Amino acid sequence: MSDEKFTSLVEKTKRQAGEGKDAVPLTTADEPGDEPGKDPFSVLSADRMQKVMCEFRLKTGNAVALAYSYLVKAEFDPSSGIDLDFSAHKVRLTGKNLAPVFAGLVTQRVAVVTEMDDLYAEAELGPDATVVTGIEVSQPQ
Repeated sequence: MSDEKFTSLVEKTKRQAGEGKDAVPLTTADEPGDEPGKDPFSVLSADRMQKVMCEFRLKTGNAVALAYSYLVKAEFDPSSGIDLDFSAHKVRLTGKNLAPVFAGLVTQRVAVVTEMDDLYAEAELGPDATVVTGIEVSQPQ
């Protein structure tokens, strides 16, 4: 991915976040136990402090929150997804059109990433929508 294309994705994420305004959640699942909304992730406004933790909500109802301070590496490959190394945990996000999620994660603006069912995502969202269909959290050996 070229630097110019990545920069434009970061700028798009900032605009979606409502830079300079109050926090704009892109999902309705803001409280633990809430049903996931139609959006796969939420982004905070750029004028707010960065999130301390990023919460990963699974389809099963389980959730894991990991501190951004332990995020030492983030990799994005459009064909395989996003790989995050949180020192003691590895997180893999799979889905489609994940560039906005990656841009939000590297700027520490993502509060929640919600895993969606493949069939629900296909039926409810458009073909260009950002969809997280898989979240794998593991501890390295």
